[in-house]
Amino acid sequence: KGVPIDKALCKYLKKYRRGQESAASSKELEAAFHVKGTELRRAVNRLRCDGYPFAARHGYFYAARQSEIRATVAQLTGRISKIAAATKGLLKSYEEKEG
Repeated sequence: KGVPIDKALCKYLKKYRRGQESAASSKELEAAFHVKGTELRRAVNRLRCDGYPFAARHGYFYAARQSEIRATVAQLTGRISKIAAATKGLLKSYEEKEG
């Protein structure tokens, strides 16, 4: 407990969860690695930042095809756009309250 699960998660996904058809749900991985969803998402993010091709679509998996990576990149890009729009809205409301 308290130890990053990165290495174990990486090994597991690479060996047993290759390709979208083998995706493991977040709940399944949380139970297997005894972590909460937040820690699982942080571990996946750290591994992606290190260059591991972990994709997500109805669960997490080790990308077996470039199309799986492209789909995950598109999903992440969409989230970035929504977060940017929310940030803009918050700043606008702050400026209106100050002005």
